[in-house]
Amino acid sequence: MASPLQVDVYVAPPIPTVTGSTDPAKTVWSPISITLIQGPMSAAVVDTPITIDQTTALADWIKKTAPGKKLTHLYITHAHGDHLFGAPVLQKRFPGLKIVATAKVAEGVQTQYAPALYDNLWAKYFPNGQLPAEKPPAEPLPDSGEFEVDGHTLKGIDVEHSDCDASSILHVPSLKLVVGGDVVYGDCYQHLGQANTAEKRRSWLNALDLVDSLRPNIVVPGHKRASQVDGAYLVEATRKYILDFERELEAASGPEELEKRMKELYPQRWNEYILEWGCKASFAARGQ
Repeated sequence: MASPLQVDVYVAPPIPTVTGSTDPAKTVWSPISITLIQGPMSAAVVDTPITIDQTTALADWIKKTAPGKKLTHLYITHAHGDHLFGAPVLQKRFPGLKIVATAKVAEGVQTQYAPALYDNLWAKYFPNGQLPAEKPPAEPLPDSGEFEVDGHTLKGIDVEHSDCDASSILHVPSLKLVVGGDVVYGDCYQHLGQANTAEKRRSWLNALDLVDSLRPNIVVPGHKRASQVDGAYLVEATRKYILDFERELEAASGPEELEKRMKELYPQRWNEYILEWGCKASFAARGQ
């Protein structure tokens, strides 16, 4: 039998971002969860932070947390730059590191490097050389979505939609672990700017049902407070947020009222810029 795996979670802290807002609560990006899965000889990491400095700190942590082990895989959960732009920093620090994703997500990764998004969105959020210049692709996993760490199977599973179209989770059966990417959220406002229709929000709820069906003991969300415990309870919390948003969307007269009500319901969550975006996009999708 393979030796047991160990799982560790690193949370890249919130950092300033240039959104154009004068509200300080809308100029700080959400903290980002990074999951390290290690056996006795090798390890895999799930997602990266955004900037060079953030990912350098992550690499230092990996070196200390898995000393002497070969980092074999970087799994990208979904096609959003704040979970993948640090990849070339890790490749430089860990020679031979493979960047992998499901075929659907690997295709989506390339869209994040297109000038319309990389130059005109992300580089404006994080200017002055904060982002790596290199744009490495993700290698598509086989149709099974599987790869191994020291004899244990890790399985990428596509979902219909979460906070973007090209999205997946990572299931590690031997740990009863699901790394949720942005299918599952902790105490950060959920990105509903792309899940801006009832149909897309229903797909997100279906993705949460899929996570539940795997009966995990450990669920790591894509964004959370560093002190927040990882667990299956976050699946229900993510679901409740979506349903609360749906209810308040129906009752609100406009995006400002919706934003105000969601802040009243969830005052402890981070990144009010993402909340504002989701409120405006959801009203716009209704032609309002």
